[in-house]
Amino acid sequence: MEVSIESPGEIVRRMTIKVPATELEKGVDARIVRFARTAKIPGFRPGKVPRKVAEAQFGIQALHEAAQELIDTSYRDALQEQAIVPVGMPSIEPKNLTRGEILEYTATIEVFPDIPRHDIKGKRVERPVCAVEDSDIDQTVETLRKRRTTWEPTFDVANEGDRVSVDFKGTVDGEPFEGGEAENYPAVIGSGGLLPEFESALAGTKADDQVTVSLTFPEDYPNAELAGQAAEFAITVRDVGRPVLPEVDEDFIKALGISEGTTDAFRAEVRSNLERERDERVRGLLRHAVFDALLEGNDFPVPETLIEEEIERAIQATRAQLQQQGLPGDGDIDRTRYRDEAKRRVALGLVMNEFVKVRELQPGDDEVKAHLEKLASSYDDPRQVISWHYAERSRLSQIEALVVEEKAIQCLLEEAEVVDNEIRFSEFMNPAATGNTDAVSATE
Repeated sequence: MEVSIESPGEIVRRMTIKVPATELEKGVDARIVRFARTAKIPGFRPGKVPRKVAEAQFGIQALHEAAQELIDTSYRDALQEQAIVPVGMPSIEPKNLTRGEILEYTATIEVFPDIPRHDIKGKRVERPVCAVEDSDIDQTVETLRKRRTTWEPTFDVANEGDRVSVDFKGTVDGEPFEGGEAENYPAVIGSGGLLPEFESALAGTKADDQVTVSLTFPEDYPNAELAGQAAEFAITVRDVGRPVLPEVDEDFIKALGISEGTTDAFRAEVRSNLERERDERVRGLLRHAVFDALLEGNDFPVPETLIEEEIERAIQATRAQLQQQGLPGDGDIDRTRYRDEAKRRVALGLVMNEFVKVRELQPGDDEVKAHLEKLASSYDDPRQVISWHYAERSRLSQIEALVVEEKAIQCLLEEAEVVDNEIRFSEFMNPAATGNTDAVSATE
């Protein structure tokens, strides 16, 4: 076997491989003998097919099968001989496939790039620090009360915060449209759950009122067939309900799963949950900041093979999500919309893998166990969750990968300049409402 290598790109290798004609002919002969022994050809008894007949009948098939086997084995041998680790499957192009002649083909592959930097030394990472205040607990308690709102019927007109149950029929150009009709549909005025014109028409109505509202669907309306269309709705108000919030008493507290039923125990549980949510969000934002810092200015070619594989995974996930929502998931999907994120994910994976390899990070048994116990603690039967993961190697491997990632992030943070940034809990947990979306950042 002869192997020559070209480098048409920074991470592209093109191997030209030549296999002796004798090897190819040997493979072809073996297959023709097998066909003569096993083939069923009219006019010949099984196992008694003459070689010439078998060769005439199956010669081309034997040639292609023998060539494919030689390509597979010689390609693997060439990789080992040249100490090349490929990214994905090769692109094979036969140059000569003729009996009695050298089998020659090219194998074009991508190789893993050299990673210029796999640390964030000298980078500045801001870490949000916030305490859970009594006012945050009060706000959460109020939210829990609102989730358990009951509605007291009233014959007064509907105001903001009231729930109005309605029947409606919508038309576009005088014709009904799919999804434009409902009975006993509940809507809370001021919640933003309806189009503004529809909601405004309900304000000031009372039970048994009938109103008609004209509106235009927004241009970005999810249903493309209705976007930008003028519509008219005939509405009948069935009833109006005033909100009644439950008292924070023993029954309310126990209904939330707090068996002690006291206000102190309730608030302590709320505080614990808020602190856990805060800690999870801090970890998530720090993780994102570390990843950004790893990629910032860390330029290297990203293998197209891996990018395409990541795009395909994203598309399959999108299709599955659409099907779960009862929508068709077999239509055409624009691959380009996934490319930037796919490239980022692949690049990040390459950098993280290099860091883990250089630092020789491994998941300890105790660390895996602790991670699983933490994961399982939010389930009704933690032991069952833990056993489920240990029962199959692939499941446990996913947990081990998470443990290694956490260790890697911790190591990276220890080498960076981490600066605490004090922030109010409400602002941190809901940055969109305050306009502050830079709770965590990574800079030089």
